[in-house]
Amino acid sequence: MRFIPIDFPYILRLFVALTWTNFKMRYYGSILGYVWTLLKPLALFGVLYFVYTFVFNQKTPHYKPFLLLGIMLWDLFSQATMAGMMGFIGNYQMIRKVYLPRIILVASAVSAAFIGLFFNLIIFALFAFVDGVPLHWRVLWFLPLLIALYLLVMGIGLILSIVVVKVRDMISLWEVAIQLGFWLTPVIYPMSQVPEKLRFYMFINPMSGILTYSRFLLVGIGGLTKSGYCYVIAMSCLIFLLGVFIFTLKEGEMTEDL
Repeated sequence: MRFIPIDFPYILRLFVALTWTNFKMRYYGSILGYVWTLLKPLALFGVLYFVYTFVFNQKTPHYKPFLLLGIMLWDLFSQATMAGMMGFIGNYQMIRKVYLPRIILVASAVSAAFIGLFFNLIIFALFAFVDGVPLHWRVLWFLPLLIALYLLVMGIGLILSIVVVKVRDMISLWEVAIQLGFWLTPVIYPMSQVPEKLRFYMFINPMSGILTYSRFLLVGIGGLTKSGYCYVIAMSCLIFLLGVFIFTLKEGEMTEDL
């Protein structure tokens, strides 16, 4: 078998170029452009904050940054998994004309969504400062959670990008799953308000742990256990490896089906 060397610098440049192109194309032709990255979660935050504070009398401390962080992270999960799912079929012309590692198409689509998160985190930091959230050294442990979130989304995106080639209905099915997940994951409420007998089942979903622990690390609400923290990171890595395995196994077959 002939060995074909891998040009890593070329792959890296291609990945960066595709990521930036995907990010710019999301708002191509839009008057507000990148501002929509901030307006969408802020608009949802405004509605939910009014409803849960003035209607349901939510008393969670620092609820403004608590709610905003949950919405931003879930919005990222939603956008990035959808983008990853479309990364393969959305570039079928490129796949047929140019040789490149197919996984880059999904990775660049997911990474483009993460660019918007960094803008959102700046807004979150301002909300937290105004709301009087004290700065604590534990915020440093948020970085591993952010990496775990990236790996989780990448793994799901890789799996979905393969499934959607065979089952186009997966696009609509995943949109429904995202809507249900928004309410079944502690996005707008703390885990402490969930009946204790149900918390174990909710934590099977790694996003529940990522949201809960991110809020503890950045806002100081809730708690964190070493076993739970390690579980979230381990599950994210496992889903990522599973996604890479399935994608690598099926990408040749899926290319023929496009």
